[in-house]
Amino acid sequence: MRKREKSKMRSNSKFQSPACTEDRISGLPDEILCHILSFLPTVQAVRTTILSHRWNHVWASVPNIDLCDNLEEFDQERFAGLVDHVLYSRGNSSIHRFRLHTKYMAELPWLDDWICTAITHNVVELDVDLARDSFSSEPFELPRSLYMCKTLVVLKLKLPSIITFAPHSDCFPSLKFLHVNVACPDAADSMGKLFTCCPVLEDLTIEAEPDGGSVLNVNISAPQLKRLRMNVFLCIIGEYYDYKTFIHANTPNLEKFSFDGNVLAVFSSKNAKSLKIAKNNFEGLHAGSDAAELLHRHFAGIGNVEYLGVSAPIFGDPRIVYRYRLPMLNNLKHLVLLFQSCCSWQSLINFLNASPNLESLTFNKHVKCLIQHNKDELVHEWTPPESVPICLLSHLKTVRMQRFRRQPDEMKVAEYLLKHSEVLDYMIFCTRATYLREEKKLWDEVQKFPRVSQTCKIMFPKVCTENF
Repeated sequence: MRKREKSKMRSNSKFQSPACTEDRISGLPDEILCHILSFLPTVQAVRTTILSHRWNHVWASVPNIDLCDNLEEFDQERFAGLVDHVLYSRGNSSIHRFRLHTKYMAELPWLDDWICTAITHNVVELDVDLARDSFSSEPFELPRSLYMCKTLVVLKLKLPSIITFAPHSDCFPSLKFLHVNVACPDAADSMGKLFTCCPVLEDLTIEAEPDGGSVLNVNISAPQLKRLRMNVFLCIIGEYYDYKTFIHANTPNLEKFSFDGNVLAVFSSKNAKSLKIAKNNFEGLHAGSDAAELLHRHFAGIGNVEYLGVSAPIFGDPRIVYRYRLPMLNNLKHLVLLFQSCCSWQSLINFLNASPNLESLTFNKHVKCLIQHNKDELVHEWTPPESVPICLLSHLKTVRMQRFRRQPDEMKVAEYLLKHSEVLDYMIFCTRATYLREEKKLWDEVQKFPRVSQTCKIMFPKVCTENF
């Protein structure tokens, strides 16, 4: 019996052995192996050379190069040698994406050589991220061959302020996506030259981290630009600051604009008829002496939009909420408001009065507002407008109240909207009710509110997504 079991085990092991030792990966074509290695950091791809001589050729043909230094093991000469080895081992193969992120390099001439080498290999995507303070104070100009590269489609740059730009009018013939990080206003003046010499640019992202001054001016001239994003965050010491960002755009085909930051932004355009979507997140913005005038100018610049998202505590600031005025937003159909201060109901009235053709309204209270809601009920009182906004009488079809907590002011707002929205189809309450009894009580109270629209449906969805 034991002999039979042993012989059976031997036969099974003999049968399974070839399957266990078979190297299926090495049997794949080079094209598939290159595709697999393209998802790995280049350092890991290079290490595959220990497998066999064949892998020396495979890793050098990978279309993507992804190099990032490591603080624990960083050695400048060694890292530079690695980059040189990777670039010069490629032979005639093209580079699709070249990503270089380093925080500790201190010599810029190497960067010039690396970029020029990537360009000679027909690079399509170039992503360079260098530490801001790790270089000497001597200015460094990016290679001119970068501006003339015919294959470059995507360019991402995060560079120290000592790097300057000197593009001319006929450059970046194929660049469609540009993402830059501006370290300070001086660097913005240099980088600003990039925003006026890209004839086919479609997508532009600008990140600014000002460290001085009080004004950031950004001039953009891009005839084919469709999407513009700006992120400006000021390092603030103390509670009060008065920093401003002015965006001057000559972008006749711009469709979407978004701004995210803790400073006041003013968008102006010579021709913004194509602009359909605008999102504005003025996080932590305080009311300056001329905030009301600048806000009016900003919304006038994006006045043709059909979708508008706004998040700004300044609209709840009692020092300004009754002083600022909005321009008419005649094309606006969808409005999303995030209240970051609990005395913002006047802001809701202002937006309703300025949007005669509004069809969809969503408003949401910031979590800080919810925490502070019971401290001073006088701040949160709802005061109805003297006359019913036009949009309620003719166009408003959907209202969504996010984070609805059944507070007295919220209930009065809901009652007012149901009472005066003549063509309303849906009134949606997104609550945090944890018990069925609470939800039923809210349902019973809301059902008692008078409704002028006979087709209006009141809804309490189980799952609510944040719209902003």
